[in-house]
Amino acid sequence: MRKFTGLAFLLLSYSLQGGGLETTGIISIDHSWSKDGLQKSKFTALIESSQNLTPNTSFTAIVRAQFVGPDALEPGQNNQPSVAPLSRRFNVSNSLELELRELYWDLDLDKTHLRLGKQQVVWGQADGLKLLDLINPQDFREFILEDFDDSRIPTWMVNFEWYLEAGDLQLLWIPDSSMHSLPGPGSTYEITAPFSSISPDVPQRFDPVDRPNRLFKDSDIGLRFSLFKVGWDITLNYFYHYDDFPVVRITVDSSGLLFTPQYERTHTFGASATNAFGDFVLRSEFVVNSDKYMRVVDSASVQGGTKSHEVAYVLGVDWSGLTDTFISMQVFQSRTRDNTDTNITFLLRRTFMNESLSTQILWLYHLNEDDNLLRLNATYELTSTLQISLYAERFSGKADELFGQFNKLDQIGIKLQLGI
Repeated sequence: MRKFTGLAFLLLSYSLQGGGLETTGIISIDHSWSKDGLQKSKFTALIESSQNLTPNTSFTAIVRAQFVGPDALEPGQNNQPSVAPLSRRFNVSNSLELELRELYWDLDLDKTHLRLGKQQVVWGQADGLKLLDLINPQDFREFILEDFDDSRIPTWMVNFEWYLEAGDLQLLWIPDSSMHSLPGPGSTYEITAPFSSISPDVPQRFDPVDRPNRLFKDSDIGLRFSLFKVGWDITLNYFYHYDDFPVVRITVDSSGLLFTPQYERTHTFGASATNAFGDFVLRSEFVVNSDKYMRVVDSASVQGGTKSHEVAYVLGVDWSGLTDTFISMQVFQSRTRDNTDTNITFLLRRTFMNESLSTQILWLYHLNEDDNLLRLNATYELTSTLQISLYAERFSGKADELFGQFNKLDQIGIKLQLGI
């Protein structure tokens, strides 16, 4: 990883010296406070350089340098064991990191497009939560509070698109075995809800995560066919992959509890459909996972486990019938053999002062447990390249629930962002 990061910074240096690359960037400062004081202090510099090599080929590199403090957000140097070595961040120190976000080569021919390298691929259009957006794993060190573009973990892949008369066909081959990066013990957003009912007095042992790493046998394969039919934008999706969340099997013996995380394969079949009707836009996504593994407690061994098919969908309605106003509502639901999980989201966005001031309310409500997350944001453009944002985030619910586990982490913050 150090070599690839060094290569990207050499390319950046070349571009700044007038080497013919087009270079843009963003510098941001983000501070937030909770009732206990400073919760986050983040300085970010993101640089994107691209160059047309021939009329049909181009090259792009995106590099991010980030200083994150205080240390509680991610104590110590997170070695990211669930992320493939060539996709990990490079830790300069406990707080400073360098990351090669994307590095890819594009080739455009008459009816095909090929992109090779480290990249993000986005399926689905849901707000706040994800359903079809499952190609890239996610970094959860700030739970789901980061923008998806920032929290996705770009992976190395072959991305081929073929433009047919009937529609567009996309083929993905992903030999990169990166999985979700989950916060470690003691982190600000350590995920505890699934295990919060276990008494801390019970002795506990943890096996290391066994991440698949065979180049071909553990690769992921994706197919998407997209078309426009009678006013509908439609996609048909298939993804053969490892579930990015490990299933944690728990063994009970005389010495206490042994937690064993393992990754399991699944076939994901999906579809989406979007259409506009005047001021309304209807959105839908539908997913079937062939194998969804559940957490298992086994008094004899870690073998076995429970699994079932999972059917999940999101239905969304967007409305822009008022000037400078956008309203969206969504219903997410996931059904397995023994459980139905439902989330509802509400989004209100309104602009003022010729769109110089943008305000937004996003509310995510977990119907099963009556817990929720409320997010408020106001962004003002001081100049064409400089903007300031004020935001607040409030978690509600019990400590063993999806959002309630963070009910002591309500925060207010300020962010400055400069385009260069």
